[in-house]
Amino acid sequence: MKLASLPSRNKKNRNGDLLVVSRDNKRAVRIDEELARNLVEALENWSQVAPQLLEISHNLNLNKIADSFDLDLKSCLAPITHGPGFYDASAFLSHVIRARKARGDVMPESAKVTPLMYQGVSDYLLPAYAPIDLMDEKFGGDFEGEFAAITVDVPKGTPAFEASKSIALFTMFNDITYREIVKTELETKFGFLQSKPNSAFAPLVVTPDELEGIWDGKRLSIDLEVQLNGKWFGSPNGREMNFTFGDLIAHACRTRPLSAGNIVGTGTLSNESKEKGFACLTEKRFQEMIESGKVVTPWLKSGDRVTIDCIHNVISVFGAIDEIVK
Repeated sequence: MKLASLPSRNKKNRNGDLLVVSRDNKRAVRIDEELARNLVEALENWSQVAPQLLEISHNLNLNKIADSFDLDLKSCLAPITHGPGFYDASAFLSHVIRARKARGDVMPESAKVTPLMYQGVSDYLLPAYAPIDLMDEKFGGDFEGEFAAITVDVPKGTPAFEASKSIALFTMFNDITYREIVKTELETKFGFLQSKPNSAFAPLVVTPDELEGIWDGKRLSIDLEVQLNGKWFGSPNGREMNFTFGDLIAHACRTRPLSAGNIVGTGTLSNESKEKGFACLTEKRFQEMIESGKVVTPWLKSGDRVTIDCIHNVISVFGAIDEIVK
């Protein structure tokens, strides 16, 4: 099933009203607050709520819901706007290899064993059509197309082979990054803060069973279609993810439990072949440095348009992300 969030009529509900969305993304039904006020509350009671949502989804797809309505995805919030946690990784080692090679370095063996991960901003998450607030072009604004899993409660120390069972939903997002601030923050040896503003999320989240032929229990094998200013920028596939979703969740919960509604990102999608293009500006810049010794591609500037989508059977899986830089 597919779910989304609309601005709530209840001003105390900052995460928005929960919707069940039809498989073709065209119609939706607003869920009664007695079942779940929002997506986070639904996830906190997932074993009881999910079967009822699934029944609603089934009837919606059969056009048996009297109070369903036409859905404009542009009106949706991020599926979760204020979440309990957000962990973002670097699960595609080709991204790390290009970065190291561009600097004349090699990837350490430890990078093949332990995923890189930081704890990001989990509140004020942006909708798919929100403008990208560049603030200052000197910050080195970049986009990063990523997949994400959203979990139910995950006990501390859950191993990777069990962790994937905690995935309730999948989605995609644009991890907006200020690359020039990254450089100064990495020098502190203490991690990202100002270089990672609020990310923008696709309007839809989908259950694993909705991804037949895409989700194999470890990875999402589908192209992430990225355009910059209306031109193809890349279509890397999730099948080259070196660390599985189970690996990432296990890493995040190694010393702490994760509560329902936690978001775990894959990091920028990246494939070994440059023919698949790229899902962020910085990796294209790495490739240019490797090939010619100089960078050609600029950082984001006012007026740029970033579009990210996943298409399966001619339908957008998560709804598109479509943002203009201001």
